[in-house]
Amino acid sequence: MKESDSQRIKSKPTIVDVARLAGVSFKTVSRVINNQSYVGDATRTRVLEAIDALSFVPNMGARTIRGGRHMTIALLFPERKSQYQMEVQDAALGACRNAGYHLIAESLAAEVLQNKGQIAAQLSDLRVSGFIVMPPVCDSHELIETLQELSLPYSRLAPGEHLKSGAEVVVDDAAAVRTMVDHLWSLGHRRIGFIVGNASHTSSRIRLGAFLDHFARLAGTVPLDMVRQGDFTSRSGFDAATDLLDLPDPPTAIFASNDEMATGVISCALGRGIAIPEKLSVCGFDDSPVASLIWPPLTTINQPLSEMVHAAVQQLIRPRSNRRVELDLGLIVRQSTGPVP
Repeated sequence: MKESDSQRIKSKPTIVDVARLAGVSFKTVSRVINNQSYVGDATRTRVLEAIDALSFVPNMGARTIRGGRHMTIALLFPERKSQYQMEVQDAALGACRNAGYHLIAESLAAEVLQNKGQIAAQLSDLRVSGFIVMPPVCDSHELIETLQELSLPYSRLAPGEHLKSGAEVVVDDAAAVRTMVDHLWSLGHRRIGFIVGNASHTSSRIRLGAFLDHFARLAGTVPLDMVRQGDFTSRSGFDAATDLLDLPDPPTAIFASNDEMATGVISCALGRGIAIPEKLSVCGFDDSPVASLIWPPLTTINQPLSEMVHAAVQQLIRPRSNRRVELDLGLIVRQSTGPVP
């Protein structure tokens, strides 16, 4: 190996730097670190020489050669912050503290999630026992494949699709949507608006699909004219509600895919002098803190974040625990929904 090659490596080398210097993939470096087979003697020697040349210290999650145990868990979340992410982070902090662990929060930029090498470079520097991967990054194939190739323990929180490998804590979004539609239907509502969440989230597609399928089952038609795109923000809920309420035959109820968008719907309606729930029923999803604080209090779907995160932490610190935990979502009826006017 040329001296000039090692001089170009940054001060804190990563597994990608080792792979580049040794002329192999980062998966091969991971196999050497974990003392796995399928690596030839010559290749193994090159990797070990690169590790020595760079003074690289492997991640504990990859069975660090230093031994010991890191009492830290990392929460992986998208670069764009949200109220949901803050609630998950608070729940994770409490769950880790109760287990005697520390928590670090690590955001992943959209461009990083498209490149396995960049993912490996960012995560290999972290000295953690495992990763809680929250939506929507938990549905990134590049991220999950990288964690697997680096032998890094992880638990996926509310993923949109089931994978055979790795731990996961799952909820049934589709069933929850059907429950909410049934609630509105029982109140006599037939014109029900639906506001979709961020299009990049798998959960958004699942919730929309469940709404359209179940409504069609009940009414015999698909209410595409009552669907508007949002992005999980209050502003997008306000804008979507504006479009829906401007329709010649507006909805008598609006179901937003999360509570934050539902607050935007309520703001829009009240600004127009539309009484809730007397003239318009509004409901959300998540049962976030704002749901019980806003007026009128919001009918919503309870997502048990504390239980979900606790289960994920247990999966990481007790490797023999259940690798798939499924938790129920519940309907919370408050004052924002009522009989059709």
